Amino acid sequence: PATIKSEDAMEYVPYLLTAYAIFAMAVMSPGPNFLAVTSASMTVSRRAGLGIALGIGTGTICWSTMTVLGLTAILAASEEVAIALRWIGGGYLIYMGFMALRSAYKSRGQGLEVPVSDAKADRPLWRYVRRGLLVQMSNPKAALFWFSIMSIVLRPDAPGWVGLAIVLGTTTFSFGWHLALAWFFSTEAVMRVYRRAYRAIQGVMGTAFVLLGGRMIAN
Repeated sequence: PATIKSEDAMEYVPYLLTAYAIFAMAVMSPGPNFLAVTSASMTVSRRAGLGIALGIGTGTICWSTMTVLGLTAILAASEEVAIALRWIGGGYLIYMGFMALRSAYKSRGQGLEVPVSDAKADRPLWRYVRRGLLVQMSNPKAALFWFSIMSIVLRPDAPGWVGLAIVLGTTTFSFGWHLALAWFFSTEAVMRVYRRAYRAIQGVMGTAFVLLGGRMIAN
């Protein structure tokens, strides 16, 4: 069986850590997934929020695996394509950053608004899992986001374990974060704190995305 050489592992560790950091910031920034979990947890039940979190985590497995398999083949075919994808990925991160900064600016004095769920009664768990999966897989921006992450780490000569490390790492974080959201945001006290910190969170995330996207393009 193939083994991972220590020098190869050390070469890719900075890229992996950068990809994990980008994914973590995107997941922690309020978006469709965040609102789906928190609104269900607060307006329906903790169990509903946990079900949606499980569905979102499952969607993460799908997106990350599909992107790794597809990009590996594309990058192996052309170095020029790899460079172009890096520019596209960096540009999209900059776009995400500007959108987050815009959201922070527009939310002055308002904070985060959580929509009221349309569910009037608690439903079977599998329905919430399905809803979370649909929220994750139906977001058209997800494909560009995953291309951004993978274009940082995957190179034409990247070994297979690098893609596997991305899939396992991002999936673990996705499950852990969204399940934690469902657990904590079923209490109003936690939600009040997050509402007050919303503008600062968006500002920090937006700045970080712009810097990371610019660094991708510059390199």
